[in-house]
Amino acid sequence: TGIGNLTARALAAAGHTVYASMRDPDGKNAGHARELLDTAKRDNADLRIADLDVQSQDSCHAAVQAIVDEAGQLDVVINNAGHLYVGYTEAYTAEDIARLFDINAIGAHRVNRAALPHMRARRSGTLMYVGSTIVVTTPPFLGPYVASKAAMDALAIVTMYEVGQFGIETCIVMPGAFTQGTNH
Repeated sequence: TGIGNLTARALAAAGHTVYASMRDPDGKNAGHARELLDTAKRDNADLRIADLDVQSQDSCHAAVQAIVDEAGQLDVVINNAGHLYVGYTEAYTAEDIARLFDINAIGAHRVNRAALPHMRARRSGTLMYVGSTIVVTTPPFLGPYVASKAAMDALAIVTMYEVGQFGIETCIVMPGAFTQGTNH
């Protein structure tokens, strides 16, 4: 809905085949999916929708397998799923914070677990993570988000060391603050 939507549109407009992933594209997110597909059709872009929930390893495996089956390969994965809470850190329960870690850090790990076997087999690919400058600036009232994005960054760096020997590149992009255009 935010950075992911803009990224999918830009990459498809540049001529790439893009699979924009989202949870429940035939239900809850049908409007978002339809809007992307309509834009792609209007612009003659190769943009497709993939049903993917980063909180489910089965969903991640199914989405990656469907993409590989249809496209024949997977070149780039952009780990972009994210959620945040705004407020006093102490106000959040351990379960609230665990939910952010599950989406923002563990979700990227689940996607990688599904995608990396395909990339290793080809000895090629790129893992891109949408990080956040928030990890550097650490403002108040975003503690759980800051911690979960820092965890994602750490997983990205460790994964980079582990998969680089297989021809898989890793990068973290930090787009800066978005004050509108997302669901946060």
